[in-house]
Amino acid sequence: MNKRVRRQSLVLGCASVAAGLLLGPVPAAHAATAPELVYAADLGGASGLVAVSAQSDSAITSITAHLYSEDAADGSPEVARVTDFTRTSGTDQQGVWRTGAPLRLADLAHYRLVIDLTDADGDTSTTQARYGFSYCLATSLSDFQVTPSRPDFTHRKVSVSGQYMITDPRTGDTTPADGQVDIYTGNNTITTMHTDAEGRFATTYTQTATSGDVSSWLRLPTPEPMEQGGQTVWVSAVRSDTRVTLDSTGLSVKEGEPVKISGLAEVFVDGAWRPLAGTTVVEDWWSDMGSAKSRPVTGADGRFTGELKMSETGTVSVSVSDGTYLNASPERTLKVTVAQKASISGFTVSLNKYAELTAAGYLHTGKSVPLDEYNRVRLQYSADGKTGWKTMKTVTPGHGEPETGNHFKGTFDAPAKGYYRAYFAGNTTWQPAYSKVLHTERTQTRITDGNASPEPVRKGRTITYKGKLQHYTSGVWKAYAGQKVKILFKPKGSSGWYDMGNVTTRTDGTFSKGSTASKDGTWVAVLLYPNSTHLVSSGREDYVDVT
Repeated sequence: MNKRVRRQSLVLGCASVAAGLLLGPVPAAHAATAPELVYAADLGGASGLVAVSAQSDSAITSITAHLYSEDAADGSPEVARVTDFTRTSGTDQQGVWRTGAPLRLADLAHYRLVIDLTDADGDTSTTQARYGFSYCLATSLSDFQVTPSRPDFTHRKVSVSGQYMITDPRTGDTTPADGQVDIYTGNNTITTMHTDAEGRFATTYTQTATSGDVSSWLRLPTPEPMEQGGQTVWVSAVRSDTRVTLDSTGLSVKEGEPVKISGLAEVFVDGAWRPLAGTTVVEDWWSDMGSAKSRPVTGADGRFTGELKMSETGTVSVSVSDGTYLNASPERTLKVTVAQKASISGFTVSLNKYAELTAAGYLHTGKSVPLDEYNRVRLQYSADGKTGWKTMKTVTPGHGEPETGNHFKGTFDAPAKGYYRAYFAGNTTWQPAYSKVLHTERTQTRITDGNASPEPVRKGRTITYKGKLQHYTSGVWKAYAGQKVKILFKPKGSSGWYDMGNVTTRTDGTFSKGSTASKDGTWVAVLLYPNSTHLVSSGREDYVDVT
């Protein structure tokens, strides 16, 4: 049994439910032959008075109350006898009688109470009262103050004070209480203190619960029977309005990185908005794909910063929750754009003999494809693979399944050697992505000293085209021996070239080939079919008149 329930039980026991007597006797269904005791009890533990409710078929002429020790055996001597009853309500046949002078007993205790009744017909009855007679100290609580009873955000401390006096029925004297006082606070907690010489007590506590009653309980140092007297004051906190101001209404982050949401929380007190310190701010995001939350606490200046990770673009709601002294703030929202991860796979490069590089690969952008203006992959070149990246061509990937990647491909003129990568710039919806860096190269070739002679030449005579084939290796141009060089001729007025045969370069890279002159035209030598590691090249075009 908790202390409050026990306290109420003791009060009822000592008071003997005297209030019931004040309502008058309970009417009988029919008059009895002998007088009938309806009720008998004390009128409060320190009053020393007895009240009797009785009824009979004729006027009740005599009432005697006998008090016995509660554990006394039958036939034991009585402790006290009372006969000075005076009717205070009802009639002589059916009424309530009370004693006039308080009993002055030696011991505080609970006594058995036996009532003798006699009526005008001479009929008598002897009945033991159901609840007996409580003879105990009575406490009275005065000047009980609980302030404020409506604490608010800036006034949370509640003061409790009062004065306890004790009346002793043995002497009838009332003196200041000397004992411990338990204060049952509005937080459903207990604070204990001792009364001073005047029976006064005072304490303070901080109201943290929304509401609750405040009451007191006196405990004396000796275990004497006591009837508690007390009061209860209801304490209810006043709530103030709050608001949140965000530093931004929109943010962008990369997938996997936390978004930082900051702002100012305020409370409306004393007619003005002031920083709200030490309060938890609720930051929540949720969707079909998941949820995230942060619970930052405001600083002394009311500012807060929370971090939460979002798996996709969405809206974060921010507010101050209601509390003991706070009303929930209006909800503020913040759009957070989460840039999804993108990647490039299967990147390849190939440099052909004409110094044309073809780059291809797959762009992955998750569950959707960017709009055309963003669906671009830049094919880039760098001489050292680290710096100076230059976009050589921009291509648009296909629109297939984004989970498996959208294919892209591009061809462009390229240096003989270099490093290449594919780059997706992304936007607020997708993060940038880079392919792996690949290196490729072919050896440059050239034909120098290209010349057709003699000039002019007679028709039917031999015209010879000479030159030297070189390739660039180890940082210098060197003779490129043993390679087939093709001689081409384009007649005057023609747009096409004719194959005049091949010639193999000598050890020093030189070559020469003669052909029969038949008409005016242009001659040139080309390395048209190099191996897989070299580039094509051509010599000087030489125009020859045929006479």
